[in-house]
Amino acid sequence: MIILNGTLAFLALVSTTLVQAQDNLSPDLPVTIVGNKWRAEIRNPKIDEDPFKAVKEHDEAERERIATNRRNEILIERGLPTVNPPVRPIKPDTGPRGLIATYIYELKVRNTGKKSISKLIWEYVFFEPGTEREVGRRRFESKINISPGKTKTLKIRSTSSPTGILDATKSDNNSREQYVEKIVIRSVEYADGSLRGDG
Repeated sequence: MIILNGTLAFLALVSTTLVQAQDNLSPDLPVTIVGNKWRAEIRNPKIDEDPFKAVKEHDEAERERIATNRRNEILIERGLPTVNPPVRPIKPDTGPRGLIATYIYELKVRNTGKKSISKLIWEYVFFEPGTEREVGRRRFESKINISPGKTKTLKIRSTSSPTGILDATKSDNNSREQYVEKIVIRSVEYADGSLRGDG
């Protein structure tokens, strides 16, 4: 439980210490970025398992044993050979171990063009403030349907963390400027099949 709480606190720190920049680095495209955010979801697969699974398997094996014994009693009465009880193989535990992190990246965009958009290719980019050194970049392709003038939120689930690394010297709770986030819209595909951008 201590490990789980420590991990959750660490990931909460990562997602709250980022400075969000609503910069669309592709101003020539007919899309306005309304907002963006990311978060981490942590789960323990062992907790998600059915807590009564072992009891159910034991009960099923016991029912099979009783049924086999009854069958054998009838076979013995008739002078026929008995059957062996079924042998249940022991299933190795092949499931995931430990905590699993899933990262959710969200982007809210408005179609400022005159045609319906059917696909966006976009990147969530993380920079170190001051030096503008890039520390992470996640590229996504979203198939959508945004009519002219409408707004839509895109949500991507990924196993890739935002930066892959965290600067321990800047991980104190008071630091709210650990990274600067920027969104880059690479390309826009319209419902009519036309394309704008460098996708």
